[in-house]
Amino acid sequence: EKYPSWGLRNQINNEINNLEDALRLYDDMVRTRPLNNVIPLNQLLSRLIKLKHYSSAISLFRDMWALGIPVNEYILTTVVTCYCLVGRVDLGFCTLGAFFKRGVVPNVATFAILLNGLFRWDRVSQAQELFKKIIYRKLCEPDEKMYGVIIDGLCKAGNTSMAIEFLEVYAKTKS
Repeated sequence: EKYPSWGLRNQINNEINNLEDALRLYDDMVRTRPLNNVIPLNQLLSRLIKLKHYSSAISLFRDMWALGIPVNEYILTTVVTCYCLVGRVDLGFCTLGAFFKRGVVPNVATFAILLNGLFRWDRVSQAQELFKKIIYRKLCEPDEKMYGVIIDGLCKAGNTSMAIEFLEVYAKTKS
């Protein structure tokens, strides 16, 4: 294998410090098909997020999708993150549809990212509706991070009384 997973991870984390290097590495990785291991691709997308190149990470994902490269829940969640960070939470939800299309069940982290995106872009009522759907449809089991996102979002939106209610509900689930 031209790019062993462990060596590639070190290269991505230690040598990819700009968009040009990331794109060059992506091109090299794609040329070495078949790509049986998508973990390095997800690491590359995550690195682009750390470098704040959200749109470029989305473009690489679209290219991967068009090339038929298999994607997993981590890559899809990374793309949801990018869409939320650029203010396109709606496209994050479209990506959520890709989960179901591929038979992948979104996890609690994916839903927490969507909730955070809604709060971040002042769509508080939509965040509350999403949380209700998560609970009533049992889409996932909310964890402390998800409750933290909700409490933080409600506080920042000026709804501290509801945030306190959520904190009390969370405390009851832990006792």
